[in-house]
Amino acid sequence: METKEIIRKIVHEHEEKDGILTKSLAVLSHRPFNMKGQEIEEIVGLILFEGLRNTFGIKDPEVRVPQNKKSADIEFKFKDEDKSLEIKSYGGAERFQLSTLKNILQDIRNKFNNTEARLLSVNEKEWLIQKIKLVEIEYNLTFLSFIRPLSKVDVQIFDFDNLDIEIFKDLDFNLKIVGKEKRVEIYIKITGNSTLEISSGGNPLNRGMWINKIKKPSDMDLVFETGFITKIHEKSIILKDFDKNKYIFEKAKRTIELIKEQF
Repeated sequence: METKEIIRKIVHEHEEKDGILTKSLAVLSHRPFNMKGQEIEEIVGLILFEGLRNTFGIKDPEVRVPQNKKSADIEFKFKDEDKSLEIKSYGGAERFQLSTLKNILQDIRNKFNNTEARLLSVNEKEWLIQKIKLVEIEYNLTFLSFIRPLSKVDVQIFDFDNLDIEIFKDLDFNLKIVGKEKRVEIYIKITGNSTLEISSGGNPLNRGMWINKIKKPSDMDLVFETGFITKIHEKSIILKDFDKNKYIFEKAKRTIELIKEQF
């Protein structure tokens, strides 16, 4: 089975059972960006471990959450085959990253530096399409959460393992030169509101491939209709009387209990 088939089946079964993943995402959407990513990796790792055992009948599943920059976010073994996935989680933003494009960013800079804002030609579009096909990515499981008024949290779960933008070849590829660094950015309007953006900046916030201008679930529905990414699950959750400070200290208390068991 492909990684995405395994993950989708496990996510669907967990959501039908108790919705623990979307509930976790609703709570963790209130956490700082640099912390919630690690927490989500841990929870997804545990859900994957339980799913391999309960759904697929694997007695002693091998699941690892390395939490270092050299390895995938989650690694596991399925029927003697090594598999891995990347976790991407965004909360409160109107955009999400598909890839850093790190191995082709300099090529994009070299190709379009010293030029003016304009639409790309047919040949330039084809060059960019073929260049992006050279980017190898792991399977990505992605979460997008929006905190709404009255303690409501909208959660989207989706995945992708391909960056082929050839499906957009008949659309305009709008080249812009942005900021003091005069970075190359290319915008493709893929829905009525949302754009696929390729930025060659040096800062993590302005480099790589992104989908931008996601403000409501209907915006995501239109993005899903393009077939570029695949929806796994979505849900709106009400967090009643959520106390962030209480959550932090309760979690710390249970962590300390776990630590004490080691001595």
